[in-house]
Amino acid sequence: MSGLGLFTRFAARVLDFDHTALPEQQFAMIQDMLASRSFEVKGREAQELLNCLKRKHLVNSITVRRMKDQMVLSSSGNGNAESKHGTELIDFASKAFAGTDLVSMRSGNDWVMLMPWQESLYIVKANSSLSGIELKALAKEIESVLRRKRVS
Repeated sequence: MSGLGLFTRFAARVLDFDHTALPEQQFAMIQDMLASRSFEVKGREAQELLNCLKRKHLVNSITVRRMKDQMVLSSSGNGNAESKHGTELIDFASKAFAGTDLVSMRSGNDWVMLMPWQESLYIVKANSSLSGIELKALAKEIESVLRRKRVS
C-alpha cells in the first residue's frame, strides 16, 4: 500500500494533476460585489441597452432575433450572421430532438447558448455556461426593458 501511495504522489507531481475545486471564495466575492452595486439600464437605442445588460449579467454578447419581423438586436457587430446561424442550429435541434428549448455548446473559449422564447431567439455568449433559468431571467429582463423603452 505504501508503494502505491508513493507512486501516486510521484505521479501527481510529475504529471501535475489538478485536484482543485470551484473557486467558491471568488464566487462569493463577485456575488457580494454585485449585491452592493446597482445597475441602471440607460440609453435609448437597442445596442446601448444590450451592452448595459451584457455588463450587468457578465456575458460576452447578447443577440436577439424577432422571428415575426426578422428584426435583430445585437450587442456585437455581427448580429445578422449570428442570428441566421443560430436559427438554423435551433431548427435542426428541434427537428432532431423533440421539445428542445435550449442549445448550449462550447465554441473556442466561449459558451454559446441558444434559447427560443416568446417568438424570439436569444443567443448569448459567455465565459461559462448559463442555465435555462438564468437565460430565461435574462430574456425576461430584456423584454421588459425593451417594452418600457419602446425599442421594439
